[in-house]
Amino acid sequence: MKIAIMAAWNTTSGVAMHAEPIGKALIDMGHKLTVFTFNKDDYHGEGITAKDESYVKRCFGTRTHTNVLDPRPFLESDYDILIIEDIGMLPVDKLANIFPVLKKKAKVIQAVHENRICEHSWFYQFDWDKVVYFDRRQDFLKDFYPDAEYIPFPCFPLRSGNKRAARKRLGLPLKKNIIYAFGHRGYHSYYRDLPPKLKKNSILLHIIETDYQMLEELTPTSWRMVRRSDVLSTKEFDDYLFASDAVILHKFASREHAVVSSTVYQALGAGCPIMVPSQSDFFHDWKKEVMHYRDVSVLNKQLTSILGDKEKRGRLKKNADKFVKEHSPEKIAKQFVKLFEKVLAS
Repeated sequence: MKIAIMAAWNTTSGVAMHAEPIGKALIDMGHKLTVFTFNKDDYHGEGITAKDESYVKRCFGTRTHTNVLDPRPFLESDYDILIIEDIGMLPVDKLANIFPVLKKKAKVIQAVHENRICEHSWFYQFDWDKVVYFDRRQDFLKDFYPDAEYIPFPCFPLRSGNKRAARKRLGLPLKKNIIYAFGHRGYHSYYRDLPPKLKKNSILLHIIETDYQMLEELTPTSWRMVRRSDVLSTKEFDDYLFASDAVILHKFASREHAVVSSTVYQALGAGCPIMVPSQSDFFHDWKKEVMHYRDVSVLNKQLTSILGDKEKRGRLKKNADKFVKEHSPEKIAKQFVKLFEKVLAS
């Protein structure tokens, strides 16, 4: 099957976290893939995470910045199915101009990322062959797209890395517990201090953006490390997970997109215990696969417990691995293929 995807790709955006594992699984299944994505001077996300593959064509900008679209790659490429993701970030007026031609060329499917009924009229101007969504809280779509279909968000695959080797590559201590406080993609370094029990044998590692304000950085300690980087490559992100004994993903504020933590979907298969705030809607998909804290005192207890209890770490990993297998790129891609077959036959 010849499939094209118009979406963020090789960036830190949640849209890329959705599109990439599905697209790569489709290739592994023997399908031909073409990816249309944002120009490198105007893209959705905080940074580029990997080198583009041969099937990637950068040919448009964001709706809110350059609002440009080169129609030639869309018209010259060969595909039977076109998936268009997160239309709110795309140059919709330019896309509308070529949409009738695209409809003659292929079946066109929208993958919706909004978490509420869109207020903009342009959202409803396209005659989609199918609409898909990935969060049950997007069921409101059925009010105006009655045949919209739910296909779950994909995880990145199960993968493992050598902790010692990862720490050597990253220049991290080899013999201490490392607690990774993730500070990119809208996540905050909420956790700033360790309980006395952990300070002797643990490092609290903050990886933050270059302009993030952290007063504690000015008072160095033996148990805290702060590193600044505007973007982590996919490989660097995995290396920090492989090197760490726990990772804290702290996020509350919702944007106008489906409230799903694409970062957990990416991180869950790397085997590092994940800690998240229980009051945040971003993490509603997970019960026993991650650990939920309601405040610092609970987080202190959970970290002390998970670092000192091998059996508890094993149970958490078992639950996480099960979730990853149930949401594997292959399984999700197969659901999309079934949808493609149905749409092509209609």
